[in-house]
Amino acid sequence: MSWRDMDSQNGILQNVITRLRTTPRLRLLAMLVGFGFLFTVVLPSGNHRPPPPHWGPHPPFPPEEDGGWEFDQWGASGGKDPVQRPPPPTADEQLWTKRAEEVKAEFLYAYHAYEARAFPRDELKPGSKTGVDNYNGWGVSVVDSIDTMLLMGCTEEYERAVSHVAQVDLTKTARDQPIPFFETTIRYLGGFLSAYALTKEPIFLSKADELGQELLPAFETPTGIPVFAVDPKTGALAPRQGKDTLLAEIGTFQLEFRQLAHWTGRAAYHDRSDQMFKLLDRTQNGTTGLWGTVWDTANDLAVGGTADSAYEYIIKAFLQGGKTEPKLRDMFINVVEGIIKNLLYISPTRHLLYVTDVKYGRPSGKLEHLSCFLPGAIALGAKYLDGEPGFSREMKQMWFWAAKGLGRTCWMTYVDHASGLGPDEVMFKAWPKEPTDGLWIKHVERWRQQSGRGGSDAVPPGVKEGKPLRGSFEGKDYSIRLNSYQLRPETVESLYLLYKTTGDAVWRDRVWEIFEAIRKHCKAEEGGYHSVWGVEREEPNQSDDMPSWFLAETLKYMYLAASPKKDLVRLDEWVFNTEAHPLPMIRWRDWEKKRYGIGA
Repeated sequence: MSWRDMDSQNGILQNVITRLRTTPRLRLLAMLVGFGFLFTVVLPSGNHRPPPPHWGPHPPFPPEEDGGWEFDQWGASGGKDPVQRPPPPTADEQLWTKRAEEVKAEFLYAYHAYEARAFPRDELKPGSKTGVDNYNGWGVSVVDSIDTMLLMGCTEEYERAVSHVAQVDLTKTARDQPIPFFETTIRYLGGFLSAYALTKEPIFLSKADELGQELLPAFETPTGIPVFAVDPKTGALAPRQGKDTLLAEIGTFQLEFRQLAHWTGRAAYHDRSDQMFKLLDRTQNGTTGLWGTVWDTANDLAVGGTADSAYEYIIKAFLQGGKTEPKLRDMFINVVEGIIKNLLYISPTRHLLYVTDVKYGRPSGKLEHLSCFLPGAIALGAKYLDGEPGFSREMKQMWFWAAKGLGRTCWMTYVDHASGLGPDEVMFKAWPKEPTDGLWIKHVERWRQQSGRGGSDAVPPGVKEGKPLRGSFEGKDYSIRLNSYQLRPETVESLYLLYKTTGDAVWRDRVWEIFEAIRKHCKAEEGGYHSVWGVEREEPNQSDDMPSWFLAETLKYMYLAASPKKDLVRLDEWVFNTEAHPLPMIRWRDWEKKRYGIGA
């Protein structure tokens, strides 16, 4: 092309540009052509490809590693291999997908009954078809359920829950009562934080910080130990009437406060958490590795309702912080070793392994349902302390034995009974000569000596599988002390964690057995679920309550156990607070490490 030809075409081009500038319709046409060029040429190529679509209110978990995205809606993959479809589901995956949907259906059945008859009060009374305010009157069943909704994909319920949270006045409570520090922290603060972690919806973090500020005055005591309750408006302290501080109250807020400190930058939250961990570290008994269930006592040792979550939070805080705080690791190692040596017993006939409380060295023989969190906590430690300093191969093996034996016993207290439901408390028979003859560690040591001489048993007493005694009152090695089942989650939680940490599907199957028993006996005909009493009978009686933990914990763990999406909540990326609210692992920033002395 000659220069003259180019000049001629440049003149034409200049004329076109001038007309585009002065003619509105032509200017609009040019803009549309330009956008078409952008989307068809620029975006699909190379690094300009947009991300996959946002999941909306659903949790932002990564796609399954074994399948990737099901389809590539954006066309070409920038020169990369096309995105592969996942293989078709196996028969087993289809079965568990169906079961997960059944659990979700029962959650919706229970939650919709709450919405219809109790909202915005705290909990549903399914028999009375009304609600009750027993946890501040802020709608605890809503806040406790939000992360369950998200994990199950209950979009409509989630949207209604967000609207409720936005309207809650955290300075007002039912009957103008102070807010209990322990329950408010694990249910509401944990619920807000977990909902924020899964959605990044700002209102959840805003409410969490507001509530955290209301709870901080609880530490304004001579010892710095949090008081039982606090007035959300004035900060006035409300000590428990007639009782001392319990171990669980000292050790069951750290996961929530550390997370809140990380997200808000408010050092006060972490300082309170660290202060109590340092107190526990200083006062941990050098012989037993434990603390008294009532603070500042050393003779009453237990892992049940007055102490349980304090032990649970030590290992979970170590994992939450990315294993950067060795004092927490060492504390938990001492705890589990102390429990194994002092609180674990086996029954005289069936050799059922159980944990009991010990006072002045004498075991009571009582096993609480609340204590059935322990096998899950020990299994977490056995799995994720592997390779840590001070944690040997022998410890790992012993801890898994303990976790499996305890988990089997907790499950056995369900399937031993005609209803298939577990009682709130049982009492084990003592050994005939001396109660301490049942100490598990003694039997393990004896078994090891026999194994060294050619003994045939592959695992020690207390770990071997045995048959349930369904409906029989004889030969169980224990009697029922409290025959109610209160829709509690602890056994299901541990069975789920055993399934995840061992990979053994038998624990998953046992979760499903319990789900079927709950659905059969606890489902209210006109909506909701009941606690029951009389678990030893074929048809137990229904009580008039549906605790929020049933929605927050029991059904969540059942759904996670059943879901074929194995990485829905990865245990190496998330920790559950004691109300089953998942919180992400914290990657401490440099200024946080320096300010809080992490890793020093």
